[in-house]
Amino acid sequence: MLLIHKHKNLTVWLSMLVLSVMLTACGFQLRQPNPVAFKSVYLLGSTKINSALKKSLKDQNIQLVESAEEAELQVDLMHEENEKRILSLSGTGVVREYELYYRVEYRTKAINEPTWSLPLIMESRRDYTYNDANLLAKLTEEKRLSETMQTDVLNGILRRLSALKKAPQ
Repeated sequence: MLLIHKHKNLTVWLSMLVLSVMLTACGFQLRQPNPVAFKSVYLLGSTKINSALKKSLKDQNIQLVESAEEAELQVDLMHEENEKRILSLSGTGVVREYELYYRVEYRTKAINEPTWSLPLIMESRRDYTYNDANLLAKLTEEKRLSETMQTDVLNGILRRLSALKKAPQ
C-alpha cells in the first residue's frame, strides 16, 4: 500500500516536471514593454501615475535626470482628470450604474526638436453597477477599477513613448 502511494506521488512529481520543462522549452515568457529609444528622460508635472512612470522607466534602464538640459527626452504631464459620472438611475431615482473616467494630457520634446509636440491624451473608462446594500464592496471595486485605469493609461503612455524615434545626431 505504501509503495502504491509513493508511486502516485512520483508520477505526479514527474508529470509536473515534464510540464514545466515543456512550458519553458516552448519559449513562453511574459510580455515585456517595448523599449524606449531615449537613454535619459526629464519628467515635468505631477499626476497619480508619476511614481509608476518613473519606476517603469528605471526598469528599462532609462536615467531620470534633474534638468531639461541633461535629458534626451522631456515628458510634460500637463493635466490629469479623474471623474465619476452617473450612467443610470432606477425608477425611484437611486443610482444603479456609474462610469469612472481617468485622463492624462501630456506632451513630449526630444533634445533635437525646437518645440514641444502637440498635447496627447491618454484616457480610460470603466462602468460598474452600484448598490447601497453592498457599499463597502462597491467602494473597494471602485478603488480597484481606478487603479487599473491608471495602469492602463500608464501603459498607453509608455507605448507612445516607445514609438518615438530618436533622430540621428
